[in-house]
Amino acid sequence: MVLTNTLLSILINFIYFYNLLSFRHKCFSKKFLKNYSLENSPLNPWYVIGFVLFFLVISIKEITSKKLAEGCFNINITKSSSNLIGYQVQARFIIEVNIKDIDMLHNIQAFFEGTGSITSTKNVARYSIHGIKDIKNIIRFFDEYPLQSAKQIDFALWKECVELMLCKKHLTTKGLEKILSYKTAMNFGESDKLKLLFPNIISIKRPLVEISNIKLNPFWVSGFIGGEGSFHINTKKNTHRVRPVFSVGLNHKDKPLLIRINKFFKEIGSIYESHTNNSAELKIFKSSGFYSLMDHFSSYPLKGFKLYNFTVWCEIVKLLENKEMTPEILDKINDLKNKLNKWNQ
Repeated sequence: MVLTNTLLSILINFIYFYNLLSFRHKCFSKKFLKNYSLENSPLNPWYVIGFVLFFLVISIKEITSKKLAEGCFNINITKSSSNLIGYQVQARFIIEVNIKDIDMLHNIQAFFEGTGSITSTKNVARYSIHGIKDIKNIIRFFDEYPLQSAKQIDFALWKECVELMLCKKHLTTKGLEKILSYKTAMNFGESDKLKLLFPNIISIKRPLVEISNIKLNPFWVSGFIGGEGSFHINTKKNTHRVRPVFSVGLNHKDKPLLIRINKFFKEIGSIYESHTNNSAELKIFKSSGFYSLMDHFSSYPLKGFKLYNFTVWCEIVKLLENKEMTPEILDKINDLKNKLNKWNQ
């Protein structure tokens, strides 16, 4: 019987994670991961939602600046002598990743039926959609699959801007001012430069975040961790102490989301807050928590380069099962640690 690409991908994942959980596997090589083609593993829509959440930086390009702040939802406003009001407004959907995850962008593009374009430099790859009709399809997708965080508010405000553009309101001074009023309620509000150019703009009242008690979709959790979750190792040379850590951080306003993720994993971690940089972080230190993560990813695998980091991290966890930390084992652990999160290898 000839297996389809999808069945073959499922079989590969099953074999790998069976070996991982039984601690009898060898560390995956980059050659294997390269052959683990994303094209053979169609994305679940909830995975896409979770993955892109961490690239959401809704912003309006500073009119006097040459650099565009990147993010998934973007309203670009630039000076234009060809427009009657003197400014051009453009809606964009953008995801920017390290060049090693360019295959992930191709997979997302395929998920959106080939819409948009992918460009790259030596270190960065970008997927972007500009056309207003294509943007409408993106909006329908995010309406059907909500972002599950405070960023849902920013998406809603961005959507209002797009709807004004669809009605051609952005071609009028009043319409542009309305778009700017939504901008002031997004993220960090209106910049000093925009305040000087548009001193009379009145911000709309930002809607309150509604906290959901519905259990998170497991594909969303994997996509979310695939976007920003961190697998790392803490070591102390003097004591030879090795401590695997899983962590994921957010702005403090999204602490309720971290609580939901921790609840999803049956509260195996702890949440820490930093008032210095207004952040919150979920951390998992215990081995029982590591096995819960492994069990989850056996059914809802990570994609792209994050899968490589996870396999290396799991190999270190396996080595720590040894009761005696011999010099040979410590050398192996240090060698594996040096391979973690190395985008330039």
